[in-house]
Amino acid sequence: MAGDQTSPFQGSSLGLYPEEASTIQEIPLNYGYNFAEPPYPKISWTLLDLVSHARFPMCRTDLCDKWNYREITAENFRLVLDPASVSEPAILSARTVAKVISYCLLIAESTAESLPALSGKTDFFADDILEAIVERRRDFGSSLGESSPWAHFLIAARHPIIRWAVNNALMNRWGTKEYPLQ
Repeated sequence: MAGDQTSPFQGSSLGLYPEEASTIQEIPLNYGYNFAEPPYPKISWTLLDLVSHARFPMCRTDLCDKWNYREITAENFRLVLDPASVSEPAILSARTVAKVISYCLLIAESTAESLPALSGKTDFFADDILEAIVERRRDFGSSLGESSPWAHFLIAARHPIIRWAVNNALMNRWGTKEYPLQ
């Protein structure tokens, strides 16, 4: 019997084990993203808040956890995420979901940083960033193949929690054409 295993409901965030919660809290983000439901959220959610409120089934541990990857990168993305099964329930752990969210936000940030130089736009919205990600996937897909960060972004977005988190974070940071920042 696993008598020394802490129950996920004792002092943790909505069913996450303490070690899962602490790992998620340590995941670096380049910006203080608000993961609460947009537009114009009245509360602020951290990455841990969003993952702990998610109702899509996650497994306890996955390959990313077993191989001790501290982050998701272009080099290890395909080792951790299978495009054919990424949207299936209980394939990814809460820790891996959070790490993939961080990776997707890095891709979105770098794409956003290039928008003024490539498009001449200085004011843009989350919609523009997503359109640019799709365009770059199309433009560079054949030359970058499986290493394309834009392809990784679109593959990861098939997972409901990842899509929810990235959508909320981008909308709350950059707004959208329909809901510009106030």
